[in-house]
Amino acid sequence: MDKWTRPINVVVDPETQLQRLMARDSSSEEEAQSRNNNQMSLNLKRSKADILIANNGLLDELNEEFRKVLFEVSRPLTWTEFWLSRQGALFVLVSIIVVFYRKIFSSHDL
Repeated sequence: MDKWTRPINVVVDPETQLQRLMARDSSSEEEAQSRNNNQMSLNLKRSKADILIANNGLLDELNEEFRKVLFEVSRPLTWTEFWLSRQGALFVLVSIIVVFYRKIFSSHDL
């Protein structure tokens, strides 16, 4: 599926993640660390994403990063992006079907 999409991941450094988890759940450092260890590694998250949103700062900074990403992914596609997208592939497929359909039925009318 990543071939047809642009995965977006939100990442946070491990220390900040640990502190936030302990504050949110009132858990011990060991419990929070155990929970973090069960998560996908930060490097793997980074490698799987086309777009990364850093969540190491304040909520206002995260909102600003989100707005930038939203602008990027909602802008109109370039022609190259369109033809390589699902919509472009579907357009080509439908066009080919219509052309063959017309050729088949126009030769039968003679």
